Amino acid sequence: MFIYRKLIFYIVIIFLFSSDINARSIIVDAEIDNLLNQYASELYEVSALNTEEIEIYVVLDPSINASVTPKGKIFINTGLIMESDTPNQVSSIIAHEMGHVINNHHITRRIESQIMSKNQIIAQIIGIGAGVSGALSDSNAMVDIGTGITLGGNKIATREFLKYSRQQEYEADMAAVRLMESSGQSSKGLLEVFQKIRASSRVYGDELNRLDLTHDLPEERINLLEIKISEQKSFKKVDSQELIHKHNLVKAKLIGYLGLRDNYDVGSLYSKYINAIRYYQKGKLDLAESAMTDIIEIEESPYFFEFLAQIYRDKFEFEKSLEYIEKSINSLSIRDPQIEMLYADILINIGDTKSILKGIDILESSSINTIMRPKIHWQLSKAYYEIDNISKADLNIAKYYSLIGDLDSAKRFSERAKQGLKYSSPDWLAADDIQNIN
Repeated sequence: MFIYRKLIFYIVIIFLFSSDINARSIIVDAEIDNLLNQYASELYEVSALNTEEIEIYVVLDPSINASVTPKGKIFINTGLIMESDTPNQVSSIIAHEMGHVINNHHITRRIESQIMSKNQIIAQIIGIGAGVSGALSDSNAMVDIGTGITLGGNKIATREFLKYSRQQEYEADMAAVRLMESSGQSSKGLLEVFQKIRASSRVYGDELNRLDLTHDLPEERINLLEIKISEQKSFKKVDSQELIHKHNLVKAKLIGYLGLRDNYDVGSLYSKYINAIRYYQKGKLDLAESAMTDIIEIEESPYFFEFLAQIYRDKFEFEKSLEYIEKSINSLSIRDPQIEMLYADILINIGDTKSILKGIDILESSSINTIMRPKIHWQLSKAYYEIDNISKADLNIAKYYSLIGDLDSAKRFSERAKQGLKYSSPDWLAADDIQNIN
């Protein structure tokens, strides 16, 4: 049985070979990520883009903004989500960022940014969902990860490049309008977000030099877009109540975890969700359990089940935890790697060989992205150690160290792994590859 260290916000610093001290924090959560992917799914269908070309991440930043990096990754600020009144507002901004990718701006910006700036950014990963924070909370040694998201240069050297960027913003706006119209959605959310930005920028407007902005000031963009968007066939289309409800649940989750002001009606489901999260944040697990049990009596959700599974896991009530994580998985229409991480972790902690082997199977087949990939190998190493497969345990810890950039440790464990692995087997070759990394 593993002994767990209680962590509610598990922050992993990801070093991106950076010389810039500026930091960004990426929030990883199944409920939030899946909602954003739902917003984007209809846009994918009409964009002719490969869904694997775009990755969407949530940045811990209170400003109303979003961006696309030179590598085509889309970043949505928490400020945009929290200040959005409707799902359409966020969807329209996602469409705008996709417009950059459609117009290959992410490629041209990569070339320009390489010329104009050598600066990069240090990122942080904050796992606020049960599938991440819960599954990782037992790892004392996991601190630095040398792989993950490259956010790209954040300083621009010349005004010529800024002028070029403003033209790209206009092209992305037009692409967003086309994408939203083609998917049967209104683009008025784009206007509404610009209006919010305009309102927030008025405080600093006199201090801004237009030539120092990569975006045109919101007023100008609003004027250009108003006529175009009002002519859309879907201009008056509104979001479904189901989607609005999901949107509010995500906002409630962010309020709870980030300690923001609760503006929802007292006694509403959203306010109850916030209170449950806050109890959990304070380590009041019995109160969090009671609050979530009451919520589930009102409405069932895979993410409510996930959260309750996490609460029981932290209370070391693994059988109850298993019951609710299986309810979560069974109520999802697709596999969710983050929730499966928690599922595997619970199985491994139950401790019998059958459960551990099932946990290993889940981790081995996981399709989780590179952000959390080192964690998978850390968990696999522990699981293999529990069933006395020391060579596989050493191989996975070697993979972990290779991913976080600790090559000395990676080579040491890969050498140990090779001693117990069959010569020239796939595992032996994997260990040999790690041992020969330069």
